[in-house]
Amino acid sequence: MWPKFYFDWLRNSAPTGSVEVYPEISDTYETNLPNVFVIGDLTGVPLLKMATESGVQVWKYIPKLENDRLDVVIIGGGPAGVSCALEAKRLGKKYLVLESNLPFQTIQSYPNQKPIFAEPKGFESSSAVRIVDTTKENLLAELNQILKKNPINLETNQRVIQIKKDSIGYVLETESGSKFHTNSVVIAMGKSGDPKTLGIKGETSEHVFYRLIDPKETMGKSIVIVGGGDTALESAILCSSYAKEITIIHRGEEFNKAKSENKNLIHDLETKGKIKIRFQSELTEITSSTVFVKNKQSASKLNADSVYILIGTLPPIGFFKKIGIKLQNEKNALDWIGLTALVSFATTAYFGKASFYGPFWFSLLASVSAILSVISFVLYGLLLWKQGESKFDLWKLGKRIYFIFAFLYFLSVYFISTYAGFHLFNKYPSFHYTFLYSLTILIFGIRRIFVRKTEYIFYQTLSLIGIQVFFLFLLPEIILPKLGELGYLGNSDGFLRTQVFPNDAYWKAYGFILAWPLSMGVLYDGGLTTFWLLYGISFSFILIPLLVYFYGKGAYCGWICSCGGLAETLGDEYRQKMPHTRAAYNWEHTGQYILLVAAILTILKLVGVFGKSILPSLVIGEFVADSIKWIYDIVVDIGLAGVVGVGLYFFYSGRVWCRMFCPLASLMHIYARFSQFRIFSDKKKCISCNICTKNCHQGIDVMSYASRGIPMDSVQCVRCSACVSLCPTDVLQFGKWNGEKMVIDSLEAKTGN
Repeated sequence: MWPKFYFDWLRNSAPTGSVEVYPEISDTYETNLPNVFVIGDLTGVPLLKMATESGVQVWKYIPKLENDRLDVVIIGGGPAGVSCALEAKRLGKKYLVLESNLPFQTIQSYPNQKPIFAEPKGFESSSAVRIVDTTKENLLAELNQILKKNPINLETNQRVIQIKKDSIGYVLETESGSKFHTNSVVIAMGKSGDPKTLGIKGETSEHVFYRLIDPKETMGKSIVIVGGGDTALESAILCSSYAKEITIIHRGEEFNKAKSENKNLIHDLETKGKIKIRFQSELTEITSSTVFVKNKQSASKLNADSVYILIGTLPPIGFFKKIGIKLQNEKNALDWIGLTALVSFATTAYFGKASFYGPFWFSLLASVSAILSVISFVLYGLLLWKQGESKFDLWKLGKRIYFIFAFLYFLSVYFISTYAGFHLFNKYPSFHYTFLYSLTILIFGIRRIFVRKTEYIFYQTLSLIGIQVFFLFLLPEIILPKLGELGYLGNSDGFLRTQVFPNDAYWKAYGFILAWPLSMGVLYDGGLTTFWLLYGISFSFILIPLLVYFYGKGAYCGWICSCGGLAETLGDEYRQKMPHTRAAYNWEHTGQYILLVAAILTILKLVGVFGKSILPSLVIGEFVADSIKWIYDIVVDIGLAGVVGVGLYFFYSGRVWCRMFCPLASLMHIYARFSQFRIFSDKKKCISCNICTKNCHQGIDVMSYASRGIPMDSVQCVRCSACVSLCPTDVLQFGKWNGEKMVIDSLEAKTGN
């Protein structure tokens, strides 16, 4: 009971939503297939205005090839596809639009009089297709007028069923048997694939529908609408003038994903008795004239002449898999080989650098892993080369060259140190590992500053680079040894050399930024000095709590911590890979158990070290702690923080260690429950696009907070600013809640600020 109560208190009812699956595309809209691009809704932003803009912007990346083929075939005749075609026409390109039905068919299928919102309000698109606040009918009239004035090369009733690569470009096949040869392909077919279903008895009945066309068809009927998004609410609003009775069935506690305008109208209609709402309820069966509904307390039967299941649609995943387009977080053979290579290298790095102070089998494991990593990296490189790439990418090339350099550099240093007894620069592998660690943060940090152009990220990244490079490398490895050699650290019995760096243990400089229990050595040390005892206690139990209280856990995790430094720089490109599954949410507080073990070991150690002079028998505490600590070091410090934490960087994002296992993060989770820090949202602007949740490499369901307008106070937040800076409608902002009102931070994370 107590563990569950404690974990529930930590989570504080944090939502645990998942993210929708879309094609994996680059910043240039390109998929894993060279010169095959995705625009519109399938980029993950459900905004008509942004969809039309993507149709223009994609032309910056479509290559110009001189041959007799079409420059591009555009699949889909919606706003994005037509925008892309109009831009192609303006540029004088050879293009063709293939539409499986009629132009703007998805909009045509909207309910009559459905309101259209031109979001984001302050964004001006460069597309010839203009989107304004209007209704379905007016929008269709405007779009058809655009096509009438600016005819495009369009073939209707041409459903593409296959895209095959040939020696030049691609061959597209349609259901009618037609074939089209092109250099590039732009997929603008929207995400309105198959409707999501409930999977219950009676769902295939003739009076069950997955979209509302004409509200008048509900005249005098008892209708049941399943869903809690804008589509469901707008349908209920439109039907309220015709239906005899309307009941909305929604599994949530409230309409989190709907626009405030729709929610206000629904609640107004509920007050007037025109609509009934059943929250936290689900349909269990549909009959010819009734439905069965259950909630946590009871089950009931409702009249239902028509049932509308409006819970969304699934992207055309089957089509993407058929043509070979990789989906987000989908793992293929290349990914698994890459994972093997990186985990093997991480095993070599962490056990290898520890082998000079640990047992013999450390070296054996490191050597075997090194061989496996070489084989895996070679195989990975061959498969990558065979796969090929469509165009030159300077950053991607430079990144791979750096990875090869770092890989060969450390393996060379490790093997010659271990088996030849030669230490490069007279330093052990741990020195070279720290050098590579700092160099990686520097290189990828600079890249992050150039790519994520916000004032917040600029200063945050500079802080991470400066702290890691100075405190983890320059100070302990170069500056302090040189100062000691020159005699600037004082006599051997002076304060610095007895209290701060006893026996010239310059590695203790790590403790200046790596607090207990992330760095157990700060407090767990047989030769613990008064300085480090006071500093360690002050750092972990006074300074960090104050930082967390005023600025959130991210004040340390996002601006100071070395693990966070690597995650926010090297891991920046891979933040979308963090899983948002039920299993991931169940694992995310595992670090609480590690924190408990760390606390017990440290208390036993301190009792033994400082208590044995008072009561000799207390030395048993130190004996017990030391007999267990070596297991902790292998499992936690080397295994989880090192091998798992670094080994999963390109597979499950760079924050796996931070989110799941870090004991210091777990300690700060307790502090964070009392923090003033929040991420505030303007729910009127939220379009439930899920970009914030998808880009959170701590696995927080940010969208569920934003769509409800609730301040985001998850203890997992590391203040990376990804959700704030990437939000297409500027919904989110950092701030503090002082118990009465919110105070917005002056340093914004918005793009371009």
